[in-house]
Amino acid sequence: MTAELPGSTRIVIIGAGVIGTGLAWSLARTGCADVVVLEQGQPGCGTSWHSAGNIIRMNTDPGTVQIFSESQRVITELSQRHDLGWRQCGRIMLARNNKRLREFDRIQDTLARLGVDCEIIEKVSISEKLPILNTDDIAGAIWSPGDGRVDPAALVSAFASEAVDAGVSIIDGVRVIQALQDGSRITGVLTDQGEIDCEVVVNCAGMWARELGLRNGVDIPLYAVEHFYLLTETIAGVQPNMPTFRDPDGLIYGREEVGGLLLGCFDRDAIPVRLADLPQPFEFGLLNENWDQFGPYLEQGIHRIPALANAGIRSLVNGPESFTLDAEPHMDRAPGLSNYFVLAGLSSTGVTRSGGMTAAMARWILDGDPAIDVQPFSLRRFASEHNDETYLRKHIRKVPAGHFQLEA
Repeated sequence: MTAELPGSTRIVIIGAGVIGTGLAWSLARTGCADVVVLEQGQPGCGTSWHSAGNIIRMNTDPGTVQIFSESQRVITELSQRHDLGWRQCGRIMLARNNKRLREFDRIQDTLARLGVDCEIIEKVSISEKLPILNTDDIAGAIWSPGDGRVDPAALVSAFASEAVDAGVSIIDGVRVIQALQDGSRITGVLTDQGEIDCEVVVNCAGMWARELGLRNGVDIPLYAVEHFYLLTETIAGVQPNMPTFRDPDGLIYGREEVGGLLLGCFDRDAIPVRLADLPQPFEFGLLNENWDQFGPYLEQGIHRIPALANAGIRSLVNGPESFTLDAEPHMDRAPGLSNYFVLAGLSSTGVTRSGGMTAAMARWILDGDPAIDVQPFSLRRFASEHNDETYLRKHIRKVPAGHFQLEA
């Protein structure tokens, strides 16, 4: 999708992952195609390509459920025009204790108020839907039939191709050095291939967003960690349309993958990744396998899926994933800059939030109102000291496992 660098455009989006291309698509579908997306590598590189691609809707926060549901609707729409690998196979979240079940009750109440279908189910129903699971220590589960899975690379391609067809330019192989600033306004961007004048800049640079923000004095506290999932050979009893599942008390999740299993984790004491230490280029790169770190979660997986003990291993995928300190995305107008927006730090929910959050950002840019409560995503929820690298490296280690933490 390479094109010549234009002299000016209305909106520059930095980053062509699932968020950057999703925002380009959301802007274009509202009639604004005077947009240039700049990508230092290729569309879909970075974190998006190795996402697990699970689409969820279950959460205790109504605003988050609305974002998730809008993304699911967008993916369903796109799947009618593109082969996204979309399977509405449903999702089961397991509870090993009654405290977790009470949390599921709150999720069910939230979804019911929003008209989203889900139900609490018992062991017999779990075994009917997922017979490969060991349910001996399970107290119950919550089932969401509208959840599913998508091919993240295909989703990026669909967003990008429809945006380009509408008139958006997506230019790869261009590194943005910084936004150009005149007082409190951004006037353009400086790249390694020249300057582009623009009215609005949106930082969707994923794990590079923090570094880019610092060049304009914008604090975007996020940091990458090693993030894992296992891919197995074919396993008997694993069906293509089996529900995805999450075992939060074991810090694991999984789904079918080419007749085998994808088993992922949100590990305790995660390992920070310094971007300067990554080999260059790192467009579709992965980190080395780390069995010492993943080992405890493989044990949890074998406990939950006994057949996993005898399964052949295809690979252990270790890809850097950026998290914020509270695992909530950054979606904001940069403090002190009237036309610099940030949508980054999706904390392993980029694909499942892509349609909803980019639609809200498009409304914010074009209409001045995102039509959702963006306060939980404000950059102002953190102080400048939280963006210090030493602080981030120390505290980010605890964040991934917090995805599955029980509410008080």
